[in-house]
Amino acid sequence: MQVISFFSAKGGTGKSTFNMLLASYLKYVLGKRVMVLDLDAPGYNLTSTREREADGMLQADAAFDMDSLYPIRKVEDLTRSHIRAEIADLKNLEPDYDYVIIDSPGSLVQTDASFQMLAAGVFTMLAIPMDVDGMSIASSYSLGEVCKSLGQPFLLFFNKVYWQEKKDLYAQYEAFFAEGGMKVSGHRIKNSVKLRRDADGAAAYMRSSVCFPIKEIKATVPEIIELFEEVLEYAGRRDTG
Repeated sequence: MQVISFFSAKGGTGKSTFNMLLASYLKYVLGKRVMVLDLDAPGYNLTSTREREADGMLQADAAFDMDSLYPIRKVEDLTRSHIRAEIADLKNLEPDYDYVIIDSPGSLVQTDASFQMLAAGVFTMLAIPMDVDGMSIASSYSLGEVCKSLGQPFLLFFNKVYWQEKKDLYAQYEAFFAEGGMKVSGHRIKNSVKLRRDADGAAAYMRSSVCFPIKEIKATVPEIIELFEEVLEYAGRRDTG
């Protein structure tokens, strides 16, 4: 079983969107057995999106089979003792799941669930989305240093990329990370309004937990699928199951 998380110590980089889309890609495109652990308090974006989407599906078809969707488990008790119990319970999930995707808050302090899981070596793979701004770059580099010190496999990538702008700057930052022994994916994810969550919490068109709109994604942001395949390849090198 592989445990994967898109995670950033800085909020607003798109980690929850990628965790949701990866789980949907694994389940609805690749046919894998997937569970999502939602630790992203207080918003719990994945849980709220699923509840809204599932309600819409049932209103459209009362006989809709909810069991056809991957489960999302909302973890509300984020005390250190309970997170230790969640970490221990991951072993019990191995017979039933190929992948567990974990969505955590966008911060990294010792009291956070994400820090505890990282320190415990839970993740087979960590993917780190980042913007091309000073704060995001500094935060991502620091997180990379933590991962290196813990022996945690990770992959950095640029999200919300404007293709016609700052091309040289992206290359400079990639070289900067390479000097620090950190790999940046060549799959830059372009900025797309269709992937954003609306201010009122409504999900964007392609940001779904009940399907993976592969035709639309291939037509709009095909780099997402290429990035996912790269992440899964890296994760497979450290499969724990």
